[in-house]
Amino acid sequence: MAEFLFIASSTWHSQWMTLEHSAPRKSIEAALTAGEDPTRKARSLKSLHQLWAEGACIPEVVRPVVARSWSRAGKLGTDIVPLDTSEIRERRQANEELNGLVELFKERLLSLATQAGNQLVISDGQGFVLWVLGPSAVRRRSDGIGFVAGARWRESDVGTNGIGAAMAERAPVQIFGPEHAREEQHNWVCTSAPVMNPATSALIGTITLAGSFRTAHPHSLALVSSVAREAELFLQTEHALKMQKLQLSTQLPEGEYVLVDVQGSIAAAQGYSVGSKLNLPMSMEEGRNWISGLGSIDARRTPGGWLLQRAEGQVSLQLYAGASLQAIVHSPGGATRINLSAKHWQILELLAANPHGVSSAQLATLWPADTPNVTIRAEISRLRSKLRGLIASRPYRIVVPVSSH
Repeated sequence: MAEFLFIASSTWHSQWMTLEHSAPRKSIEAALTAGEDPTRKARSLKSLHQLWAEGACIPEVVRPVVARSWSRAGKLGTDIVPLDTSEIRERRQANEELNGLVELFKERLLSLATQAGNQLVISDGQGFVLWVLGPSAVRRRSDGIGFVAGARWRESDVGTNGIGAAMAERAPVQIFGPEHAREEQHNWVCTSAPVMNPATSALIGTITLAGSFRTAHPHSLALVSSVAREAELFLQTEHALKMQKLQLSTQLPEGEYVLVDVQGSIAAAQGYSVGSKLNLPMSMEEGRNWISGLGSIDARRTPGGWLLQRAEGQVSLQLYAGASLQAIVHSPGGATRINLSAKHWQILELLAANPHGVSSAQLATLWPADTPNVTIRAEISRLRSKLRGLIASRPYRIVVPVSSH
């Protein structure tokens, strides 16, 4: 272990000094301080876990990151059923961004993990473990608790654990011994860091060092955090090159325009005051579209993206309660009538009465109190799909002039 820590320190320290100021990060907190006895620490945590498991309030001395996870995850007894080999292979191939980082993770972490008696675990943005690499003895023990390729390790699946907590916190996390929700994981320490795509803020995956709780050390947390940050900077560089290629391959017009990739990241713009990303309509089509922040635009496909130019005229929305409930979208191309359900009409009436927007909680008042949130979100999503680009979120609001008739 001492040899591992010496090598790890020299490796991550030089990376950390270069990377730490590149972007704001949440503060990280190791489970143990340097020199703290892991066995004694595990013994002290066992009684805290027992109090919580028996239904008592979470003791105040529990680390805040663990207390939050215990509150979110609960004590789960669900069986772990891994994906089969073909499903694992499909997930690996579909996740191009994560696939492109595997060699970096192996180069930076696998040798060090092996020397420390740990394994390297790489999971995707949904919490599915896709790669488990390292000493066979450690892997055999992880097989016994279902910590295998194809298993999903979100908090909602297996309770508090390194992968699930890092996903929920969007920050590096070290979960030690009895801080895990399930007792069969109490002999483990899992040190995990999420990997985010800087261009989209999407979670690409999570990297984890996992092994006996006796191998726990605060340097492990700094190491995985450093490697995750390096991976994110690699993705950022790749994205910048992609944007440059998109710009060079597109015949840009004179006058005002915005060039974006298919996710809405901006490669070039002229005459528009825009940030780095646009929220494109879910079903973007060539021709006339409404985009929040740009207004009425004409969209043309380009290899790898869209060229957006200002359309003549503006768009407005009229709520019409005639023989049927309708939303009428007025644009320079004419008027489009969209039939509405009674619930969609109620939502639009509420949005029209609150031009500055309403929260999810305010919208939920339109449903009975016991209505599941997933039902409410699905209904709002369907309405936003009908009125493509006309209803923004956070808060929910209509982004064009609206009137009633």
